[in-house]
Amino acid sequence: MQTEDGFRKRLAGELTDRQREAARTAHFAGFFEWPREHTGEEVASMMDISQTTFTQHLRAAENKLFSALFDESVTVS
Repeated sequence: MQTEDGFRKRLAGELTDRQREAARTAHFAGFFEWPREHTGEEVASMMDISQTTFTQHLRAAENKLFSALFDESVTVS
């Protein structure tokens, strides 16, 4: 069994700094909204990296998040 805090700490420990930055920047820039408030190119520019690099960091972060969420049962207390 894992608490919500434990889940967050585990996920934070698995993400690289750049993966965390890409996910956080995308979230607060409205990248995941529909319609998007900012495109991937715009978010990449905010981070001063190429769109390809942004996408690589973001997809790696998403993969780790979904793996942590779906690969095992998480109990929130």
